[in-house]
Amino acid sequence: MNQPDHIPPDHGLTSLNQPVEVMRGRHGQERLFGPLPGARHAGVVAYEFELPDSFKPWLGRTLVERTFVLLELGVSFANPCWARHVKPDGTVVDRGAEGSGTWYVDLVTVEQHGDRYIFRDLFIDVVVPMDGRHYRMLDLDEFADAIDDGSLSVEQATDALRRWQRFLDRHLHAERAPVENWIDFPPAAILPLLELRPFDEPVRWNDREI
Repeated sequence: MNQPDHIPPDHGLTSLNQPVEVMRGRHGQERLFGPLPGARHAGVVAYEFELPDSFKPWLGRTLVERTFVLLELGVSFANPCWARHVKPDGTVVDRGAEGSGTWYVDLVTVEQHGDRYIFRDLFIDVVVPMDGRHYRMLDLDEFADAIDDGSLSVEQATDALRRWQRFLDRHLHAERAPVENWIDFPPAAILPLLELRPFDEPVRWNDREI
């Protein structure tokens, strides 16, 4: 599958690809990042932003990252454009072992206000390689901590877990026993948005917001 920033020049927004703007943040925090330019096609929203120079992109890619959200499931995912990041405290994050084809999937909440969408991270992530390796689930402990401290209600938690299971069943493994290949990942539904040219002038994300 083509990378999100390899966009054919003749692909643009049409009546089927509705322009939208996106705000993103974390559960329980009022601060949001955005507005970010994006588009909606059927049940999928895509948006993009630019990472700062503390990130080093994979060979042949830029620092503009496109993220996709399946609105019904409240699941966000991206194929990160970067291979290495130096944090403000000097810590280095090296993604070399993951490879450029690996996707990150996040459980999120979805709010819609007209043409504006707000997506908030709900802790649980899964790292999905495309080279035959197993996926890796992350941050279930943070999800549990949020329930314990009352910042995530039981109703919110049960809804989130049900949505997450539907995502796993529909896109990674439908049967109880794992199969050789993912069922539908990256989801075919993102293809009309994957091939669009950049939505607008990119918004840069500050190091301290990551």
